[in-house]
Amino acid sequence: MSWTVFSTALAFSVNGLAPQADLHRRGCRLVTMPTAGPLSEQEMIQILPEADAVIAANDAFTPNFFAACPRLKLVARYGVGIDTVDLKAATAAGVVVTNTPGAMTDAVADYCFALLLCIVRRVAEGQTRLRAGEWPELPGLELPGKTLGLIGFGSIGQAVARRAVGFDLRILAHDRQVAAADRAGSFPHVEFVDLDVLFQQSDFISVHAPNMPETRHLVNEHRLRQMRSTAYLINTSRGGLIDEAALMTVLHEGGIAGAAIDVYQQEPLPLTHPLRQTPRLLLTPHSAFNSKEAVQEMSRLCVASVLALMSGERPASMCNPEVLDRPNFRARL
Repeated sequence: MSWTVFSTALAFSVNGLAPQADLHRRGCRLVTMPTAGPLSEQEMIQILPEADAVIAANDAFTPNFFAACPRLKLVARYGVGIDTVDLKAATAAGVVVTNTPGAMTDAVADYCFALLLCIVRRVAEGQTRLRAGEWPELPGLELPGKTLGLIGFGSIGQAVARRAVGFDLRILAHDRQVAAADRAGSFPHVEFVDLDVLFQQSDFISVHAPNMPETRHLVNEHRLRQMRSTAYLINTSRGGLIDEAALMTVLHEGGIAGAAIDVYQQEPLPLTHPLRQTPRLLLTPHSAFNSKEAVQEMSRLCVASVLALMSGERPASMCNPEVLDRPNFRARL
């Protein structure tokens, strides 16, 4: 038995050559998109009706999509977040959903510090002005003794905290999911505080929360105006966590010193989007996950999920294991 496997994840298409060869050796037909995702519901319905599995970007996996693609057995998310996958609808349709937890943790944590150092030491500004013929004086900030606030303290937030210790930063964190018993024993260098304290006391704030309805625009105008005028904001998590209009307003007014964001509510970011003209804002193209090591591991894990399900085995990192008990489960193990 061979499967038709579609990929909407550009990083897999470009960097997953060895795992792609594994698919071909198993007789799979691999189809990569001429343009990368994320794709809309209608685009997905038009493109994927022949797919048995999809190695997926942040595409719109909706009830209508699952109904329109009855061959589909697996959505292998190329990443950790599954906020664009209607998990209940996938389960009801008998479709397995997997992700790649842990594969990008170090890559995102490293990138977070790359952005932090870049904005506080004005690296990008220095290059732009040097290329324009200037030789500017650009005093920046040192990190030791400053306070870093982490919104969300899952695996990536914890990895950022480990790096922050080496920079002699005071570390604040807000995450309701971290048990009280673990806070003191497992993370002795971290102070867990409420959001008001974190926004008011941090010199740098980095967002690492999951994208859910209750966290949409978690960083809103009220929160931004709680920040110090000398503080910086970093987001390598999800675009929906920050109210972009409020951020632009505060940056134009000089309410905070600056921000660096790698993720957006609309991706790719349109050429005419006003974020592109916002001062004191460093923009990068959703690149935090994109280390060679991370994309190779994510590619391997996604293909491993495809091959396991093809072989009648249970994939690792299932996001909806209850689908196995559904009478309409599309891939009988």
